[in-house]
Amino acid sequence: MMRFFFWVVTLLTIPSCDSSTSTVSEEIARQFQASGRTFVNLAKVVPRPWDTVCILGPYSDNHAAQKMLGFLWDVEARSSIATNDRIVLLLFVNDMQVVNLVEHSRRDGDFANLSRQCFPREQGTFQHQTNPKKGWPGLFPKE
Repeated sequence: MMRFFFWVVTLLTIPSCDSSTSTVSEEIARQFQASGRTFVNLAKVVPRPWDTVCILGPYSDNHAAQKMLGFLWDVEARSSIATNDRIVLLLFVNDMQVVNLVEHSRRDGDFANLSRQCFPREQGTFQHQTNPKKGWPGLFPKE
């Protein structure tokens, strides 16, 4: 009985730092593939409450994160975005706090053109553009 109590207490005290980053990225990829690689609706794939999604592209650092978010957040310690050009980092924010971070493979829906930008949940649908006015093919806010 004591062992059971120990595990219950341990599970309840684990920090709520969301470890579902790969699951969310996989769900984004599934949705992107199911749409014929045409769109992604982040409001439908991110399980936790959030009001804003902020995007950091390859080689972003703590300074870029702070400037974009408006508060200190150690992106370099929490992700590989500062050294990895194969991913984008999606930061889901609720009440000025990062509630979920997702390292998302660019080959499964490329948000890199939107680096250092934030979007409200209501604008969380992104469509793929093959010939954008600026940048390279990838996901852009749905018009």
